Amino acid sequence: MSTSSISPSKSKMMRVSSSLFMILAILLSFNFKVGMSDDDSILPPKEITVTINNKLNMKLGLHCKDKHSDFGFVELQVGESWSFEFYNPFRIWFSPLYWCMFTWYNGQEVVHYFDIYVGKRDWPNRCSYLCVWDIFEAHPCRVTGGEPECFPWKNN
Repeated sequence: MSTSSISPSKSKMMRVSSSLFMILAILLSFNFKVGMSDDDSILPPKEITVTINNKLNMKLGLHCKDKHSDFGFVELQVGESWSFEFYNPFRIWFSPLYWCMFTWYNGQEVVHYFDIYVGKRDWPNRCSYLCVWDIFEAHPCRVTGGEPECFPWKNN
């Protein structure tokens, strides 16, 4: 009996192990973008910056959060901007959602709500690493990724 021969079951196990290794290597190369530029990635970025610009002719108050983070109340003067970043290590399984309350006073207090970042809406076509919003009285407008696109305010 030869000690160098491999049994059929062991040979099959080696083929399966080799296949699993190749699949894992391919998945890791996509995750770490080996050989790809950032814009060519098929996965959402791990870190995204959302910037909000006050395009009102008055002071803008805003309060943004998601189910895990609360960025607190921020006041922006006319023309000012504010940004937040979030890290999404589970980008394959988790689609982020951040929402904001916007307030201003134009003779009476105005309050509006809007989902400022919705993973399924904003990635990948419009906001890959940076998502910029201009806030107007009539509506918020996403200004990254081509032509500006405006959305209605959510019901209070």
